[in-house]
Amino acid sequence: MVALPAMAHRIWKRIRTVQGTIALALFIALIIGLFLGSPVGRIVCGVGVVALGGYLLVVLRRDGVFSPDRLQRGKRQPDDHQEELYSQHSRHDMKTLLFDDFQPPSSQGYVVKEVTEQETVVPSTKSAVRVAAVPEEKVKEFEIGDFFDLDSDVFRNDLEPRSEFNFVMNKLLAAMKEVLFAHSVAFFWANREKQQMVLEARATMSQNFMLVKRYPFGDDVVSQVARTGKPQVLGRISPLAEAELIAHYVVKEGIKSLVVVPVYYLTETSSGLQLPEGVLVADSKAEDAFGPETLSLMGQFTKVISALIKSYTNKYDLLLESELLASIRRLQDRVKSERSEEAVLGALADEAVKLVNWDVLTVTMYSEQQHGWAIQKLVNRTNTLYPPLGASVDFAESLVGKAIRTNTVVHVGDMDAEPAIRFSRDELITMRGSFLCVPMSSLSRCYGAVTIESAGKYHFSPSETETLYRLVENAAELLEVLYMNDLVKEHIAVDQLTGSLNRKHFRKKLEEEVVRAEDFGAELSLVHFAIDGTPEHIERMGGEGFESLLHRVAGIIRSSIHSYDAMGRTDSTALSVLLINMAASDAYLWAEKVCKQIASTVFSINGEGCAVTLSGGVCGLTDGMNAEDLIARASQVLQKALESGGNRVLVF
Repeated sequence: MVALPAMAHRIWKRIRTVQGTIALALFIALIIGLFLGSPVGRIVCGVGVVALGGYLLVVLRRDGVFSPDRLQRGKRQPDDHQEELYSQHSRHDMKTLLFDDFQPPSSQGYVVKEVTEQETVVPSTKSAVRVAAVPEEKVKEFEIGDFFDLDSDVFRNDLEPRSEFNFVMNKLLAAMKEVLFAHSVAFFWANREKQQMVLEARATMSQNFMLVKRYPFGDDVVSQVARTGKPQVLGRISPLAEAELIAHYVVKEGIKSLVVVPVYYLTETSSGLQLPEGVLVADSKAEDAFGPETLSLMGQFTKVISALIKSYTNKYDLLLESELLASIRRLQDRVKSERSEEAVLGALADEAVKLVNWDVLTVTMYSEQQHGWAIQKLVNRTNTLYPPLGASVDFAESLVGKAIRTNTVVHVGDMDAEPAIRFSRDELITMRGSFLCVPMSSLSRCYGAVTIESAGKYHFSPSETETLYRLVENAAELLEVLYMNDLVKEHIAVDQLTGSLNRKHFRKKLEEEVVRAEDFGAELSLVHFAIDGTPEHIERMGGEGFESLLHRVAGIIRSSIHSYDAMGRTDSTALSVLLINMAASDAYLWAEKVCKQIASTVFSINGEGCAVTLSGGVCGLTDGMNAEDLIARASQVLQKALESGGNRVLVF
């Protein structure tokens, strides 16, 4: 019963075709002819059957049912169950169908064929030929390297802000070049002090892009936008005008279109007009490659670049402050280990090299010997002529004198444009670049001035000037501390470290005892002591460690003298003992005893054991000898003892 509907559906489908309709008409005509009793009716029905049968034969021949190819194909493929379907049936099963839309219109419908998934069928209005399936192309598998620079130093190391900014700019310009279909894209800084366009980054396919990084302001489009801040779009550039309008190629590149936009970052002139900090340019070899919509797109890129400039500037300022703080700490540490004016000036010059790039540095201070201002420190990193060390400074007319008098920074960006006297009228200086003078002043007084000079014009930026000013300011405060300590030492009789008289008061005591000995005919001896290998000890244990050692040695010496004797610190590393009523021979024996006691003592310095030896120089007072002679002769024999290997005492 289930097969009856399917059979009825198949019969109905056959009847709906042209051949089925004709066959049905033939069948009906034949039945009518059999039941008619009239001979005329039978003749008419017979003629109709013959006509319909002939028409059916013509239709079948036209559709190729009885063609030789069709019959042969049927013999070769007896098991082929595919059949031609005229119009789509209403089954809901999903099948792979082949439909040739180039078939000619037909009242019988269109031929649709079923194919398997493993075959690719080349369509034809008459046949379907099966061919081998072509494997599909594999889709590219993206890796992390397509989205991240694995080998970039920016992500591996902590680069300076300038290198990081340049890296990001190159990546951004490469993306702009692809988006705009440009030939070249570049970013230029507008240096208004030097009147130059400075190339920062580029993305180009050209081999003729400019080789230098700078070129002066001119009449080219990039310079015009930098001066006015107005964007420019050129759709058609003639070959004759290319060299005048485009300056960033070495030779003519055949550029037809150009777009230039300004990049702003909080820069104002004295007139209050906002001027661009840089310029972004894109060009193409096709005409009318850029339009108003390009300006809108590049406006979005310039906003990103402005944000990058702000980030770069902030990072650069933080880096300068960090380096300045490190320099100040190194300056203070060096002065702690070597408390002298020479140490301050030497450390100042060393740290200035790390913070600012310069060619010549000088330090001008007041000279007691010359009774005026003179160059006390000179560092010349070039072969150019410059005033020598100790050269006098014209305080009234020079730039250095002006900085000291007014306690202000003096900066000349171009010495050719603004000629002036740096130190004195007779100075011989061939360098004509940038000159910067910073006063070396503390809260109470000005100690002099530091000058730096470069062969490049407009070389020193405001941030570098501020950095040098802060460094010099800290150096001045250290000088003030040293001078105040010297002033205090002059008024305090006892040296705090050794517990002995300082140089000034020991000398005064010596002069008094010399006069006393001459008046009463008494004996008087002077002994100078010094620790052997002092420079090596200072290098090994540091300044503070050596001072601790000197304090221990001074305590042993003090315990060996009488209460009426005097001990003084005549030098930073030497001790002197004035022995009252003692001849030179007895002073020699006493000094030998002290040296043996020091040599047999182990001192603990910074948690480590240390043994040292002493050398001594002895001089007794004789007739006609004054305090100066006594000091000079004792120092002379002490020097001989040190030069002979140390750990010995010599008598003059």
